[in-house]
Amino acid sequence: MKPLFAVREILQKQGMASASQIAAELKLSVGLAEDMLAYWQRRGAAEQVAVGTRKSCGGCRSGGGDRCGNTSASFVHAYRWCGGGEKAVTTAQPAVPLTWHQP
Repeated sequence: MKPLFAVREILQKQGMASASQIAAELKLSVGLAEDMLAYWQRRGAAEQVAVGTRKSCGGCRSGGGDRCGNTSASFVHAYRWCGGGEKAVTTAQPAVPLTWHQP
């Protein structure tokens, strides 16, 4: 199977994966995996999402329980399969027709 389609298969099976996860599984460079993911993004078949959790601050001293003031987060960019990919999804119709009013 060609690597481009192997990337598609991984995303379809796993639902979501990072470029480094895909690169490791296919024994490719991360840059090449990112290029192939960008291809699927342009086709409208994959989208990039930020996933992660709040960093631990080492204990809350504010007495707020689980409401810690530490809002810094560590995100990883992952890719999610949106489906399709055989045709580019580029047309979007506005919910309300747009009209032009002369000022």
